[in-house]
Amino acid sequence: MSTEKPLLELIEFDHLIKYEWKSPKLIKKLKFNQEKCNGCGLCIKVCPVNAIMLGPVKEVASGEMEAPLIIIDETKCIACPLCMLICPFNAITLEFENEPQYPKVKGKIEVDKNKCIPCLLCEKICPVKAVETKINIAKKDELVKYTTDEKWAEGSIEIDKDKCIYCGLCEKLCEAIKIFWTEPKPPDFKPALDIIIDESKCDYCKLCEEICPVEAIKVECTASAPREITKVKVSGEITIDENKCIYCGLCDQECPVEAINVIKIFEGEIDLVNLDKCDPSGCKNCVNICPANSIYVPKKEKGIRISEKSCIYCGACENACPEDVIKVRILDLRIEEINNLWSESIKEHLMKVIEGYEPPKPYIYARNIKPPEIIRKVPESAPVPPTPEGYAIAKKAIDELLGHLKSSKTRALLEAGKIEKLREIIV
Repeated sequence: MSTEKPLLELIEFDHLIKYEWKSPKLIKKLKFNQEKCNGCGLCIKVCPVNAIMLGPVKEVASGEMEAPLIIIDETKCIACPLCMLICPFNAITLEFENEPQYPKVKGKIEVDKNKCIPCLLCEKICPVKAVETKINIAKKDELVKYTTDEKWAEGSIEIDKDKCIYCGLCEKLCEAIKIFWTEPKPPDFKPALDIIIDESKCDYCKLCEEICPVEAIKVECTASAPREITKVKVSGEITIDENKCIYCGLCDQECPVEAINVIKIFEGEIDLVNLDKCDPSGCKNCVNICPANSIYVPKKEKGIRISEKSCIYCGACENACPEDVIKVRILDLRIEEINNLWSESIKEHLMKVIEGYEPPKPYIYARNIKPPEIIRKVPESAPVPPTPEGYAIAKKAIDELLGHLKSSKTRALLEAGKIEKLREIIV
């Protein structure tokens, strides 16, 4: 079956690169979303035709330049689905008519609706904003009704900030409570800086104490005007966008009522070596590139640390580190079970990312065959012509130029038209 050379189309406005593979009976469309890619390089390990190479990940992570984190050679690409099936970030998709189902590397997340309160914690700590929470809860003023014209109460209220998980329910209920939200950071992943109480607005009604899932609030009312207090009810639901979810498991580990169960995509190990070379005061490559927000700089120790609480073992940090401080090993992976003609072959390719994996050797029927002896006379070699003058100098210059052209950084600069910067590197 004859095929045409694949066509490459770059769509700048949505950071999408589209590859079209055409044959007389089939058109495949491979789409690469640069914004979703984080340079983990797993697609490189499974590509059967070596059509993918790593882009200038170190330079992009440091902010030195903007470029794709992987480079796909459209002259080699056969538009098979393997890169799509291994990508944990859904950065690569493949479309064609009557597309079959393939076994894909994917995690699993389940929410027990009977246990879920719900609260805001999982939404606040999700590193990829894949969780959306809808909470239905009446305001305190609707639940606390004074029966006379007098509206006052006396008492005390305390919040144990060591216990508080910043679920947000008390703030939703009562305007007397204020939470100062922030981006959660490892190793504790707290989504807030502080929580305070404006006692001038507090009625000491104990409703916040009732809904706190970790019993961090203690309220005592010593006196109040006549009033009626309706029991507070919390309802709602959480929605998880599995096109965004990277199955880091952080929501599972932090949920106060154990309502979420996550099975990670990969299981693995991380080693930090040569930490004396790590200088996080000047380099934040690994912190910038990590999709799960798992890397942090400890206050009293040298170098960086990685919280395996949320790490997905993708290996992007290893590719971004300029000093080879980080070593990531994938020891196992979860593959969706789909049975068809290609399943076993695809699984073997996907398992190439596992440290030390060797695909099973096919059984070959063997028999002894004695080939006939053939005596061939090797013709004499033609005399080698003398090396032309200046050959060594020219060869050295060409070899150096080819070395530069193989660099992903050089290619990115060339495509961006940054000739002066390119001249500084080559000359």
